[in-house]
Amino acid sequence: MTLMKRHKNLIIYRLALALTILGVNSQWATVNGQRTVRLDLERTISLATDSSLNAQKYQSVYDASLFNYLSWQASRKVQISLQSTPIQYERYLTQRYLSEENIDIYREQQMLYSQAGIHAEQPIEALGGSLYGSSQLGYLRTFGDATDTQFMTVPVSIGYKQDLLGFNALKWNKRLEPLKLALAEKQLTYDTESTSLEAVEKFFNLALAQDQLIMSEEYLASCDTIYAIAERRYRIASISKAELSTLELEKINARNTLANARINSKRAMRDLASYLGFDLDTQIELVIPTSLNNMQISAQEAVEHARENNPMYLTAQQQTLEARRDAERARVEKNLDLKLDASIGLNQVAEDFGDAYRRPRMQNMATVTLSIPIKDWGKRKNTYLAAKSGVNAAEKSEMEAARVTELDVVTSVGEFNERQTIVETSRQALTIAENAYTATLQRFIRAQADVNDLSLAQSRWQTSRQNQITSLQNYWLSYYHLRQLTLYDYMRHEVIRHKRQ
Repeated sequence: MTLMKRHKNLIIYRLALALTILGVNSQWATVNGQRTVRLDLERTISLATDSSLNAQKYQSVYDASLFNYLSWQASRKVQISLQSTPIQYERYLTQRYLSEENIDIYREQQMLYSQAGIHAEQPIEALGGSLYGSSQLGYLRTFGDATDTQFMTVPVSIGYKQDLLGFNALKWNKRLEPLKLALAEKQLTYDTESTSLEAVEKFFNLALAQDQLIMSEEYLASCDTIYAIAERRYRIASISKAELSTLELEKINARNTLANARINSKRAMRDLASYLGFDLDTQIELVIPTSLNNMQISAQEAVEHARENNPMYLTAQQQTLEARRDAERARVEKNLDLKLDASIGLNQVAEDFGDAYRRPRMQNMATVTLSIPIKDWGKRKNTYLAAKSGVNAAEKSEMEAARVTELDVVTSVGEFNERQTIVETSRQALTIAENAYTATLQRFIRAQADVNDLSLAQSRWQTSRQNQITSLQNYWLSYYHLRQLTLYDYMRHEVIRHKRQ
């Protein structure tokens, strides 16, 4: 049942409010001449999670993480590149020794150089090093006292480079990168659920504002009718002048309340329309959810779902793993730095291109670099101690985050289970308040109740109407907050996985 129809059928004194109901219907017919969208809560959430700006932002954040993961996957394969110096020209003075005259002189020298090569490199994750190979061709032409041309070739060269101290960054990345992607997927779902929460809040904010507008219209019409009745009673001295003035003041205040209610309703409608990507002048007709599933959620079950799905756990695991990686690197590099780079291949130099590939010569290269700190004033030691402390802090943070999250889950479960009872009691309170107001209005018309009794009954009735919608809002906010914490749909009994585009 829509918000408008539900309140149009409220049991109010029929004769006193007949004009009001007709006036509301007439206004709604005019509104229907504009673009009108009929939304229930489920469709509102669906639109928000599919097309809102927040949803698009969260999707972009996930896409960045996905592309980083794919980039890492690609880096594990052979990387092939062309490395070239297409042309290099130099003109300079160089020192020459003339043996016949036993003197040094400067001569002008010119050089034209060009080089190209194919380089391939394959990371070896098990060892932490890289196997590489290359093939090169170089051309050199000199100008001066004599012109000379040479071709230099490296038909094939194979090498391997490795950090000899034991820190293997590749193995750490193999553990971290899949975890980062899994975290990004969970974070996307978690953030999308926050969009659902915001949509629920805006949906019910509009529901409250529209209900307030309807109550203000009904209240003003009621004040007009009651004031007309009071004037007749005043003429026969049934009520005092003070009571009549009080009712006149109520009518004036009702007009102001109605004006403010119109403003608030338009603001809430535009806020929801903007959030869902509608035109700002779109008229939104809400269908308030009136039936509940009467679920009773187990706190233990919810905590288990949170441990499996909540991204906080993966975030804490990633931070702890990164801290351990940094500590391992600091421990390995604390005392010295030792690296190996060795290669073997063939090369040749000749004046003719064809000869440059004949009878190639063997070329070998082996390099071991060693760096030992003599005096660094405790720099590496303190870096290692800081990294160890970072591991301890990360582990404690992981435990604390888990404790806080599980406490939030347990509290939210208890709150949600109680919210169902509050919704039911608010419905009962509304029924009682409606009946009480109707009875008091009838008594007032028969001069059996005074203005204060009528005002109090109407205030309680209006408060009960707002309380019912507020109780529904709190119920659904509580439910979607619990969904966000656990990433579990308790109605469909399945893990929530939002579509990744």
